[in-house]
Amino acid sequence: MAQDELRRAIQLMQDGKAEEAAGMLRRLVEAPALDAKGRAAAYVWLAEASEDRDYKRRCLERALAWEPDNLQIRQGLNQLRAAPAQPEHLPLMRSRTEKPIKLEQTPPVVGLDGGRNGLASGVFISRDGLLATTSYAVGSAEEMTVRLDSEREFAGRVASRYPPFDLAFVATDLELARKPTIAPPAMIAEDAAFVALGYGGASLRGLLVPGGGGTAGHCLGTNILPAQMPDAGGNPLIDERRQLLGILTRNIGAAGHACALKMSHVLALAEQYQRDRQLMPGAGYCRACGGLARALIFGGGTCETCGARLTAGETPDGQSEELTRLYGEHAGPPCRHCGARVGQYGGRCLRCGYALGHKGAG
Repeated sequence: MAQDELRRAIQLMQDGKAEEAAGMLRRLVEAPALDAKGRAAAYVWLAEASEDRDYKRRCLERALAWEPDNLQIRQGLNQLRAAPAQPEHLPLMRSRTEKPIKLEQTPPVVGLDGGRNGLASGVFISRDGLLATTSYAVGSAEEMTVRLDSEREFAGRVASRYPPFDLAFVATDLELARKPTIAPPAMIAEDAAFVALGYGGASLRGLLVPGGGGTAGHCLGTNILPAQMPDAGGNPLIDERRQLLGILTRNIGAAGHACALKMSHVLALAEQYQRDRQLMPGAGYCRACGGLARALIFGGGTCETCGARLTAGETPDGQSEELTRLYGEHAGPPCRHCGARVGQYGGRCLRCGYALGHKGAG
């Protein structure tokens, strides 16, 4: 009886009825008829029903107490403890001049066009229309075309890239009625079956395997070969319960198979991006390294991380104290073009972008 109720609660969660499911789960964790494994599962799903990080942590700690040998629960708890704290009451950043376009149904996969490596797939990861795809697909593009189907396409803005993970975020003017159902990290088994969805109807069936690659445990190993991928990547991995496990990337793991970036890590990076946008509202996207360039806040024309020229910036006539601190001025010889002692990257001045020691060189 209790096991049947647990299955109904999980189904409610998967259907997006988190509040109703949470009420059932709170009763179930106290139910004497539920065995230790079922009670641990109830606590895991109760953690998923809340946005409160501390509450999630407490739920996973109780789940682990009931099933101490469950490595998936332990891993999920460790990831939650390691994630940076999120500021309270953090509003979502938008640069919209019009009302967002509301979507009543969330497509399981979308197409992304406009990058250097052809058509890619992507998946919505938040209700404010943020998409996840691969850095490989985006390249140095700043805008992408988002295709929901053959009749609906929208403009997308590349928000941030993380090349080591082969991940990119694309912002849209879309608002979702509900976000996709994410599989709890503690419930993902190494041998789980999945379907990798590609835009246009392509799909690949596969299995999760050990050997996800050397990205600090952020990847899932698959038995998919890169040559089998239907496009430039970003394909959402869906399990048998229609839950999102991660996205397929061009990173290579054991035996040359493609790795999938765990959705838990994708969401952690998305939260960090939202915090950075809130704390640095004047920063701009650097298409060279994929990060947010704070130099734009102070009128700088080059990225303080990689030294690339920023398309939205201008090189001011005078070096401000803010830019000096940002670029990390040192006691080296001044740039012959602008006179700044701000350091260099790749032989170019971080202040003006010109080759060091060659005035007028581009």
